Amino acid sequence: MNAFTAGFNDRVYETRLQLLETVASLVGGFSIDAYHDAFSMTAFVDYDTLISKAREVLAEIETTPIPVPLALSALSREPIAEMTRRNRGSYHTDFRLARRLAELAAPDLGEDAQIIDPACGSGMLLSALTSLVCQSDRGRAAAWLADSVYAADLSEAALRSTLLSLACFTADIDLLRRLRAKWCAQDSLMVSDDRWHEFAPHGFDVVIANPPWEKVKLTRHEFLRDIGSERHYGAVYDVINLDEFGDKLEAIGSYVDDLLSRYKCLSAEPDLYMAFLELFLKIVKPGGRICALVPAGLIRSQRTTPLRHRLLKLTRVLKISVLENRARFFNIDTRFKFLALGCELLHRSEEKRTPIQLLHETGTATGISEYGRARIPRAALRSIRKDLTIPEVRGDREWNLFASMSSVGVSWDSTDEQWRPHLMREVDMTRERRHFSLVPRPGLAPLVEGRMIQQHRFGAKTYIRGTGRRAIWRNNPLGCSRISPQFWIDPKYLSSAAHARMNSLRIGFCDITGQTNERSMMAAIVPPGVACGNKVPTIVFPDDPTEERLLLSVAIVNSLPFDWLMRRIVTTTVNYFLLMSLPLPPIGRDTLPGRHLIGAAQQLRHLDAKPQVFEDSWTAAELRAQIDIAVSVAYGLGLPDLTLLLDDFPLMDRGQPPLPGESRSTITRDFLLMQAVRRLGGAQRDLSKRVLAAKDLGAIPYVPSEVTLDISRPEDVDYA
Repeated sequence: MNAFTAGFNDRVYETRLQLLETVASLVGGFSIDAYHDAFSMTAFVDYDTLISKAREVLAEIETTPIPVPLALSALSREPIAEMTRRNRGSYHTDFRLARRLAELAAPDLGEDAQIIDPACGSGMLLSALTSLVCQSDRGRAAAWLADSVYAADLSEAALRSTLLSLACFTADIDLLRRLRAKWCAQDSLMVSDDRWHEFAPHGFDVVIANPPWEKVKLTRHEFLRDIGSERHYGAVYDVINLDEFGDKLEAIGSYVDDLLSRYKCLSAEPDLYMAFLELFLKIVKPGGRICALVPAGLIRSQRTTPLRHRLLKLTRVLKISVLENRARFFNIDTRFKFLALGCELLHRSEEKRTPIQLLHETGTATGISEYGRARIPRAALRSIRKDLTIPEVRGDREWNLFASMSSVGVSWDSTDEQWRPHLMREVDMTRERRHFSLVPRPGLAPLVEGRMIQQHRFGAKTYIRGTGRRAIWRNNPLGCSRISPQFWIDPKYLSSAAHARMNSLRIGFCDITGQTNERSMMAAIVPPGVACGNKVPTIVFPDDPTEERLLLSVAIVNSLPFDWLMRRIVTTTVNYFLLMSLPLPPIGRDTLPGRHLIGAAQQLRHLDAKPQVFEDSWTAAELRAQIDIAVSVAYGLGLPDLTLLLDDFPLMDRGQPPLPGESRSTITRDFLLMQAVRRLGGAQRDLSKRVLAAKDLGAIPYVPSEVTLDISRPEDVDYA
């Protein structure tokens, strides 16, 4: 098909659409020339050629697992530039996701049901739902298209693509013309309430959509990329056209003002999907369904708290499927998480609401496969998560564990213990970039970046060369931490608060993370005399500014139980809102467990200040295990609970030698469970033998897999 359309130069996309419309005519059974006449189109090539090529394309489609209408939808997508796509938030829907949303939307739909996709794109979702509802019943399909299907999109080309994919279901061109006349070529977020009422006076039975996901904003980086500048994120900025940049900012600002006046869930830099969700709740009828693909921020972001409250209040059924992009649904980062949301609104306020169904699903070659499911009672969620953020538990056992730890734990702002932290981002790495120095000079302070922080370790990496995401860093072995930054900064450019913070002992943590990383929470004591970039937020405790409080905090947040809690609610960033929402174990600074944790954290800090030998590394592992067990006990965990949460860390020990006959090392798991059995009781299950055998092979627990050098010989490290 590409070879056929390539010969038409600036009319390539139009030729593609005409060819695909011809394919639809073969499937639907109508005359393509009559179709073009009905919609005032002129073919660029003779119809005999179009039909011949269309038969070839149809034959190719039929060799794939994708239904023809969905394949035509995918092939007819409007070609847009990368930055335009990003600015619109236009992530086209994969056929597997379309069929999954259709499954959520289709049950018990009556013949008089009215359904709409207010951001229809090329019609993938409407085609999937039509295919599922009507199956091979052409009469049902004709009635369905005539009475039930509505669409809206900003792009006329998108509506044309939607029509050609739905044309596969009928031979009635007049019906297709009436169908298209009902559709709206407009920004759905700006359509008036009266217009929606004309479409569906009582509201739609189903709203099905993959709405735009982008924030409405413009950065210098996006502006330069949009006008053709080749640059990577974090690179030095070129000179930009300030007038053109200002005009675009003004236009975006005007649109933001309109959005804020219409949608109460929004704040500055509004997320488009949030506005669309509020729209869906407005146009769906009581008892109707909303089925949508949305970012995972819906269940964990502070900005979406009002939407979560509305969804829990207004829905009878709330089903949320958590998906990751590893199956390449979208042309974005494979770690990106998103949701398939399926909810049914209440008919009446007194109706019983069912527990939230939280599913975990993954993509296969032809569809979606479920691998986890949990039922979360709404009242229980409200009692432990005041913001209604929904933890990503993959089964009832994980939910029960999360709920139990949350009920036992204490809040960071509890008056019973002097936590009440103060968090600060000391240096904005973008706004203050012009003040950075690439070479050290007297009076300049080292600038700490996130990769320099590991658990209990400050100065874990040495800068080598490069900038932004292309910068190259070298791991420092345990016992060889050092301050070797990429940048230095004159403290006079810091705010007065940041300047004061820079001169104090505090906690710094790396806020760039991931649920599936080896570990998700990494924090260390940061010494005075260095400034921390915005990816290393720092924490102090004004009510208890002692070193002991910092050490106790570092011990707790670096523990496996706290890390497990963190992994239930975080995606790529440890922000203040999420961190402070997690319960701390009830361990006071002056209690016996508290003093043990403080002592262990202090020893770990000292061990990383001198080159380690094999025995020192095992000493560090014993201290880490003591911390994990003490925190587990404080959370009320037993051995089965600890075993369950350890399943969430499969990447630990990748750099350690495995036991004979095994594919990977489990030295940290085995060592921690061995120590836990001694403390909590239980069967040894040959844990001691496994640990000794691994130790004989040179394996060491708790060593990050990034640290691949021989830590018994730090003198071999090359810092050149």
